[in-house]
Amino acid sequence: MKSLLAQSMRGVSLQVFKEARRTFPNAFTGQRRPFVASLIFALGATVVELLKPWPTKVLFDSVLLPPEGSAPWLGMSPVGGAVVLGGALVALSLVGGLFAMRSAIIAAEIARKVTVRIRQQVFEHLHRLDLPFHTSSKSGDLMVRLIGDVNLARNALVGSWLSFADSGALMVGMAVVLFVLDPLLAMCALAPLPLLAVHLGRSTRELRETTRKQRRREGSAASFATESLRQLRVVKAYSRERDAADEFGKMTGRGEKASMRATRITARISLVSDVMSGIGIGLVLIVGTHRVVNGSLTPGELIVVSSYARTLFRPLRRMSREGGRLSRATTGTERVLEVMRLQPTESTGTLSAAGVSGEIEFVNVHCSYDGNTDALDGLRCRIPAGTRVVVEGTNGSGKSTMLTALLRLTPVESGSILLDGVDHDEYDLSSYRSTFAYVPQEIHLFGVSVRENIRYGRPDATEEEIIEAAHVANLDEVVDALPDGYDTIIGEGGATLSGGQARRLMLARAALRHARVLVLDEPLAGLDPAAREQVAASVQRVSSGRTTIIVNHGGNEVFDPDMEITLAAGTLIGQVVHHRAAPRRGAPS
Repeated sequence: MKSLLAQSMRGVSLQVFKEARRTFPNAFTGQRRPFVASLIFALGATVVELLKPWPTKVLFDSVLLPPEGSAPWLGMSPVGGAVVLGGALVALSLVGGLFAMRSAIIAAEIARKVTVRIRQQVFEHLHRLDLPFHTSSKSGDLMVRLIGDVNLARNALVGSWLSFADSGALMVGMAVVLFVLDPLLAMCALAPLPLLAVHLGRSTRELRETTRKQRRREGSAASFATESLRQLRVVKAYSRERDAADEFGKMTGRGEKASMRATRITARISLVSDVMSGIGIGLVLIVGTHRVVNGSLTPGELIVVSSYARTLFRPLRRMSREGGRLSRATTGTERVLEVMRLQPTESTGTLSAAGVSGEIEFVNVHCSYDGNTDALDGLRCRIPAGTRVVVEGTNGSGKSTMLTALLRLTPVESGSILLDGVDHDEYDLSSYRSTFAYVPQEIHLFGVSVRENIRYGRPDATEEEIIEAAHVANLDEVVDALPDGYDTIIGEGGATLSGGQARRLMLARAALRHARVLVLDEPLAGLDPAAREQVAASVQRVSSGRTTIIVNHGGNEVFDPDMEITLAAGTLIGQVVHHRAAPRRGAPS
C-alpha cells in the first residue's frame, strides 16, 4: 500500500508544494481550524463507511442463520431484524452523507479563499515586476498562469491533499479490518496492488509531461488570441479574419490534443484500477466461499470481507485520479512559481520627493534592452525646473527610453539621473513617481467611465477637481457630447473615442495629478491637423508651470518650447535654447 501511494505521487514534487507554501503564506492565514474541521468530518465519514457492512453481517449471522442452538438476535423474526438492521443502514448512510457533505463544503470554502488570495498576490507581483519583463512576455500566457495555473495550484495546495487524506484513511481502515477478520482473504484482496502501483508510476510520469505540453500550448493560444483581438483593426483592414481564425484553431487544436492525451491516460488509470478491483474481489469470493464451506468463515463475515474488497478499490481509484490531478497541479504550480521567483529591481531609496522643484539632469546615462545594444549611450543634459522641453530624434534614438528611464521603468545601467540634484535612486520609489504625470504614446485608457479614467490620476480627487482637470485639458466639449457625460462608459482602450479625444482624456488624467513634472511621449502621434491643434492647445494649458518633457516628431513650434533636445542613437547631439531668457515659473495647474 505504501508502494502504491508512492507510485501515485510519482511526478509530484513535494519540493514544489513546500516552495508554494513559503511563497503564499498569507493564503492559508486563518485556515487551520477549517482545515482540521474538514478532516474530522472526512474521518467521520470514513468511520461510517467502515460500519456499513456490519448490519448485513448481523442480519445473516445472527438473525437469518443464527448458530445452532442459539436464538435469533434479540429474539427478532427475520422480517423484524431486516427492518431494524435496514433502518440502521439507512441511518449510517444519512450520517455518513452529512459528514461527507460538510467536509466537502468546508474544503470548497478553504479552496475559494486560498485561490482568491493566491491570485491577488500573483496579480500584484506581476504589476511590480520591471517593464522589460512585460515587454518580453506574452500577455496571454501570463493570463493563463494567473487564472488557470492558479486554479491548479489551488488543487495542489488544498483539494487533492484533503482527498488523499480521506481516501488513505478509508483504505488503511479497511485493510486493518480485513486482516483482523481473515489475513488470507485480506492478502487476496490486496494482491493486485503491486501491479496497479507499477502502472500508476508509469502513467503519472507520462501525465505530467503531457500536462506541461498542454499548458504551454494553451498559453501560446491565449497569447495569439489576445494579440489578434488587440490588433483587430489591422486584421479587418487586411481581411485576415479567416486566417486568424484558422491559426487560432490550429493552436487550440494542438492544446486539445495534449488535453485528450491526458484524458486517455486518466481513463486508462481508471480502467486498470477497475480490472485490479475485479481481480481482488474474484479472489476473495473464490477463497472466501471455500472457507465458508469449511466452516472457517461465516456467510456474514464473507459479506463484510467482499464488501470491503469491493469498496477498497474505490478510494484507490480516487487516489489514482488525485495522483493524476496532483501531477497536473504540480505543472501549474511550477508555472506560477516561475513568475513569483522573478523579483523587481529593488528600490532602497528612502528620501521623500515632496516639495521638489522639478529640475532634472541626465549625467552620462547608459541604458540597453538586451545588455548589448545601447538605447541610451552617455546621455547628458540638464532641464531647469519649470522648463518646457521638446525631445526629437530619429526612430531608435532612445527618446522613449529617456522617458521610461526617468520614470524608473527602465533600469539605468550606468550614469545618473538627478532630480533637484539628487540621484533618482535615492528617493523612495512611490514618492519619486508621485512627482511625475505620464502620458504614453499609445492610448492607455480603461473600459470604465470618463470620470474614473480621469480619477485614475489621483484616486482621492473631488468631483470639482475632476471637472477642473477636464477643463484644463480642453475636454469640456467632449464630455458634453457624450450621452452620459462623465458617467459614460468608454470602450476598452478608449475604442469609442477619437484619437484626439482619447489623448485629451489622458491629459486630463495627468492634469489631475498635480505633479511637478509632466512627461509626454508623442502626444500628437496619429492625429489629423484639427486634432493636433486641439491636443497641442491642451498640452500648453496642462504644462503651464510644470517641468515638461515632450517627445515629438517635427513641428515643435506648436508647443512653444523653451528648449529643444535632439537625440541620435541615444546620445545628445544638439541643444537649442529659444528666445526666453529664463524658464517659466509658477504653481502647476
